[in-house]
Amino acid sequence: MATSVAADRDGGDPRFAVRVTALRAADAALKAVPGGHIEGLEVDYDGGRLVWEADVLAADGARRELYLDTRDGHVLADQIDRAEASVDGDDCTDGKPGNGESAPAVQAAALRSAVPAIRAARVALEEVPGTMTSVDFEYHRTAHAWEIDITADDGTEHKLKVDAASGWLISNIAGESDD
Repeated sequence: MATSVAADRDGGDPRFAVRVTALRAADAALKAVPGGHIEGLEVDYDGGRLVWEADVLAADGARRELYLDTRDGHVLADQIDRAEASVDGDDCTDGKPGNGESAPAVQAAALRSAVPAIRAARVALEEVPGTMTSVDFEYHRTAHAWEIDITADDGTEHKLKVDAASGWLISNIAGESDD
């Protein structure tokens, strides 16, 4: 199981040594799973190896977890991933059950009709030029949104939200600079 990268920039944060951008990693994941939809993408460690971890909803409804090389973007692993139907610790749920549907089924339907992850990422990167380290499809209170983490060129961490229905920027919360 992968663990999130949590090193600071002064300590040689490996996120900044990644040669394949998040947009290229997303493109490679979608080529590996034709007709799929990115649900999440982040820089992680798989064992001692730095990878892009992509969660993809395949056209047939299967959830795939792919690991992509951060140096050249090739797929290192592609496996079935079980849907998560609970709160994942970030103040949002992975789906909104209703009408007898399970949270994963609702999440899958919402993801299929949402603005694609790549489009949401481009909106965020236009707002904050820098290094995108993750993009996640989340349900926040009343609607689905893309949550995107970017480290700006000046080292400031940003958490941006893009509306999944319209593709409009909802919020940009800047944290502390790493400098």
